[in-house]
This record gives sequence, structure tokens and C-alpha cells, in this order.
Amino acid sequence: MTDIATIVASERTIQIKHPATGAPLGLALTIRPDSHPEVKKARRAIFNERLKADAPASAEQLEEGQTSVMVAAVAAWEWSGDATYRGKKPRLDESTLREVLSTLPWVRDQLATELGNDAAFFPS
Repeated sequence: MTDIATIVASERTIQIKHPATGAPLGLALTIRPDSHPEVKKARRAIFNERLKADAPASAEQLEEGQTSVMVAAVAAWEWSGDATYRGKKPRLDESTLREVLSTLPWVRDQLATELGNDAAFFPS
């Protein structure tokens, strides 16, 4: 018998890959599932802001909201080998993560794809 209450999503680690070759670059992100409290908090803040707004959201506001959810979903990052960002192995903070996601759309795309893969958050 399977107790469905024991089937819960958990954090997982993904490897960021070169956009052309698919080779791992040495940047690993630990990402949280959509059900994680930090991700839920970010999503709710965006919804609440939109509910208070007098006008429809702009494209920039929608993109900023998506970025906020992505930032909340990244629990950690690890730089290995010779992988760097602007010559450094930066520590994870919101500002640097936002910068990476805005200046490297291929990293953002890979993160979005992995966050959308709900099944991968459930250990088998």
C-alpha cells in the first residue's frame, strides 16, 4: 500500500550546460519545487501586487514577476572547475542571481525548463 501523503517534492540539483554543445559548464543550481514555502511566498507577493494594481500588468512587470519566482526557487549554486562569472566564482545573492538571469538568457531558459519539470522533483 502506498501512502500518498509520503509523495512530496524535494529540492534537486541541475547542471547548467553550454547552449550550443550541451556540455556541463561547472555551474550547478540547487532548485526548489513550486510547493516550497519560499517559492509560494514569491508567487503570492506577485499575485497580491497585481490584485492591488489599477492597470493590467506590463510585459516588464510580468517578466520581473517570473524572475522573482526563479530567484526564490534557487536555493544554492556551486561553481566547479574553471567555471566563473565575469572572472569570479560569486557567492549566491539575489542581486547576482538576477544579473545572471537577465544577462544570460540561455541560463534563464534552462532554469525555467527545469523548474517546469515537475516530475523531476519527486524521487522515484
